[in-house]
Order: sequence, then structure tokens, then C-alpha cells
Amino acid sequence: MATAIQNDDSAIEQWKLRRTIQYLSSLRGRGTSLVTIIIPAQSQLSRTTKLLTDEYALSSSIKSPQTRQNVQQALSAAQGRLRLYTQNTLPENGLVVYAGIVYDDEQQRETKISMCIEPLHPLQHGLYRCETHFITDFLMQQIMDTVNDLNARRYGIIVIDGNGTLFARLDPHQGTTILKRIQVSLPKKHGRGGQSAPRFERMRREAIHNYLSKVAENAKSVYINNQQHGLANVDGFILSGSANLKQELVKSDLLGMQIQSKILRLVDVSYGGDNGLQETLRLCTDLFADIKSTQERQLLDEVFCQIKLSSADETDTVSYTIGVDETSIILNDDAGLIDRLIIWENLITKRYVYQKRDKEIIVIVADNEQEAQKKLKTFIKENDNEQIECIDEMNFLDYLTEHYRQMNIRLHLVTDRSTEGQQFRLGFGGCIALLRYPISTSILGSLNNNNHEVDNIDDYDY
Repeated sequence: MATAIQNDDSAIEQWKLRRTIQYLSSLRGRGTSLVTIIIPAQSQLSRTTKLLTDEYALSSSIKSPQTRQNVQQALSAAQGRLRLYTQNTLPENGLVVYAGIVYDDEQQRETKISMCIEPLHPLQHGLYRCETHFITDFLMQQIMDTVNDLNARRYGIIVIDGNGTLFARLDPHQGTTILKRIQVSLPKKHGRGGQSAPRFERMRREAIHNYLSKVAENAKSVYINNQQHGLANVDGFILSGSANLKQELVKSDLLGMQIQSKILRLVDVSYGGDNGLQETLRLCTDLFADIKSTQERQLLDEVFCQIKLSSADETDTVSYTIGVDETSIILNDDAGLIDRLIIWENLITKRYVYQKRDKEIIVIVADNEQEAQKKLKTFIKENDNEQIECIDEMNFLDYLTEHYRQMNIRLHLVTDRSTEGQQFRLGFGGCIALLRYPISTSILGSLNNNNHEVDNIDDYDY
């Protein structure tokens, strides 16, 4: 349990890097004007500097005036970035420089991009490339390799009962993936039948054998990777089910040695299908302790339990907040109250900072600017002529990942790949804060009043 609730700074840094890479991958430039420079580990910085100087001189021969100007501006920006480094301060793993002018077709505007990224692993080869897009695939591959190296084990899970079989895989990167389902209708046991009873039983046993043969054939096709010389593409198997079919499947040797030799555990569960899969994951947490999805499940189970215990206490205090609205109230008033903050890693909520004419600051969290303006009305309703200006707009999650250390908050980013993760996203708004000590519910009472007034404003708009 301890590993599930620790504040993993490295995981947050990997998330920030992955988010940056995805953003860079989506950008496009006009012509081949986006510059990507890879400086390998232990490379001479002067060599890269000379390369950029030579490329700047060669760019004068580009025929298109706009492309020539964009390339030269990108090279100048890259040179400016490299001036911030010396040979002694160059990162051990190397450096990647991105520079250029990108064009947004929807908003029809240009934006200058200039940034340096330190890779997770040493870079072996250098690269200079001018393209319509930035070269980012090798950085994303490093992130995937890092996840796979830290949690290399993958598990195959077979949930079998008299109604059908579910084949799933659990791996560190993608979590739980359902690979295939098959359904069956087996004959029931007969207590009567006289002289025909042995024939009915023989037919039933024959149907079970055919069913187990079908399960074994599907298991081989799902889990055996022929491109890797017939080796199973998982490190261990768990067979679960509500009946004795799993034991019969193992004793029959129908699975073959490639799968049979890797069976780690037989698990008795109360259900089949998806419910049986979730029960199997809960009963085998000791096997999956190093996999991120298991750590998330343990963390969320603990958080839900704390909320349940706190809700059972019939007092006018709470020791948690649910949703970004309640959490932002605590963050704005006293961020030191928050001990742990659990948040969905794909949250789209933004943080808007408004400033009044008297320099008073108002912070609002909302999914878009229109929703933020509606919430803003509750703060300026007493003076309709109040002049107010938006001075900052930032993704709420980006703000937290940048400032959680200064606020002394243990931050956890979770996915919605598990049942608990989906419940967290849909039922709790993808954000829960656990407080260091209980606070009065009156602190959060203003939020309900503001929401009620926003609803009234919406009513008058129609």
C-alpha cells in the first residue's frame, strides 16, 4: 500500500514530458521551416553551434521568401537557446532543441516555438532536420521504454465459467485490455433420466471437452506471438472462474507447454466476464503490485474509504473536497490545508485569473471561457460597471504540476482505465483533495450559493 500513495515526482515529470511531446507532435509549419536539433550525449557543443551557423548561411539560397525568413528565424532562436548552455552544463543524456514558427489553421495565427528538452535516456546519434513538423517519435519511444523497463512483467488473465470465457492482458503501459470474448451454452446436469442418464452425462462431458478445446485454441491465438518464434507474449497467466472449469482446463494439457508452464495462480471468483475480471484484479494485487494501474486502484480504494468514513461523521466539518470547484476554493484560500491531491491526468479544466481595477485578483476554474464568464458574474454582480481583465489563462492541471512542490502538496495523477478510475472521473469530477485537518462546511457553502446564482442567471438568459 505504501507504494501506491507515495508522491512520485518522476511519474509527474514523465507526464509533463509526454504532454509536451504530444503538443509538439500536433504542430505544423508553413513549408519545411520547423527545426529539430538532436545533440547526442558527450557531444561537443561547438560542433552543433558551427552547424547552425553554416545552415543559416545556406538558408539564404531558399527561393521562397517566407520559408527563407521562417527558417532563419528558427535557426536564430535555436542559436539563442544553445547560448544558455556550455560544454560543462550540457545535460548528460544530450539535448533536443525545437524551434520554428507554427501556424494554427483554426485561429489563423502564427506562434513562435523555441524550447529545449532533456531526454530520459542518452541520445546516441545527432540530427538536424527542417520539416513541416517536429521530430518527436524517439522521445515518445523513450517514455514507453521507461515504463516497460520499470514494470516489465505482463500478465494474461483468462476468466472462464459455464457461460463464456474472457481473455485479457494486463501490462504497465496500457493497463487492462480485453482481447477477446467467447460465449457458450453448456448442457446442465441431469438428476433424472433413468437408463438415459449416463448418455446425458456423456454428452455433457463431451460438450465441456469441446468447450475447453475451443478455449485453449483461442488462448493460443490470443497470447502466442508467432513473430517471436512462438513464445508467449506475457510473463505469466492467471486463470479465474466461478466453477471447476479452470482446474479441468489446466489438467487437460490442452493449453500447451508455452502457456501451461507460465500459469501462476488459479483464482476462485464469484462472477464471470467483466465482473470476474475486476474481482480477479482485486484478489491478485500482490502479483500486480508494481503495475501502475494496480497502484492507482489501491490509491483510489483508500481515498474512497476515507471519504466514506468522513461522511459517516455527523458533524459540520469535512476533511476532503470533491471536484475542481471545491478544491480551487481551498487552493485560493489556504493551499497548505491540502495534504494529498488526486486528479485525473486528462482533465481539461482551465484556471482563469481576473484582475479588477483596484488590483483585486479573482481566480476561477472552468472548462471554457464562456463558463468562466458566467461564474465571474457572481463576483461582480453588485457593480455592473466594474472593469475586469483576464490576466492569465492556464490549464488547471498544468498549474498544479508546476506549483505542487511550493504548495507542499502530494500530487497523484491517475487514469480512468480501471473501474475505480472511471468512477473517480464520472462520480467525483476527476479531482479529490484530502485535507490535513477537518474544516467547517461553511467554507464550501459559498460554492453552492454561487452555483445556485449561476443557475438563476442561466434561467434569465432564455
